[in-house]
Amino acid sequence: MKKKIFIAVISLIVFYSAYYYWQNRYVELRPVIPAEENHTRKIIFFDNDLYKFAEPNEISPSYYKNIKWILDGSRVDYIEKNGIIYVRNKFLDDMNMVWNYTNRAISTEYFELEKKRDSTHLIYEKKCADLRRKKIESILKTIKTDSIKFHDDHKK
Repeated sequence: MKKKIFIAVISLIVFYSAYYYWQNRYVELRPVIPAEENHTRKIIFFDNDLYKFAEPNEISPSYYKNIKWILDGSRVDYIEKNGIIYVRNKFLDDMNMVWNYTNRAISTEYFELEKKRDSTHLIYEKKCADLRRKKIESILKTIKTDSIKFHDDHKK
């Protein structure tokens, strides 16, 4: 009986380790496009059935130039080797998200929005820095006046 339990536990550990390795290994990031091959209506059980991996000639060359910007902005772990970007395999499980990143990488509208967002953020940061500087100056002024009063009171 103990032997069967031991074998079962070891098997679970081995299967979990294999699954963990499979999900966390790095694979090449490939762009995703909608799968519109056949226009017949069919039952879709998973969102991934709506997409397919694009061939290099099916996607704009700007994708390969801009995808690092998108991944950095989304805080996705990736490795770049010889100009090829590798992401964790579990990242590719959600093809809807990868399709969204593909669209962002080739969209001029997205980069225009990012440009506007950056300029708005810089204005906000400048206001915050100005407010912070004023607050620090008032604190320093208070400290100076309090220390002068403190020293004057102790001299008496």
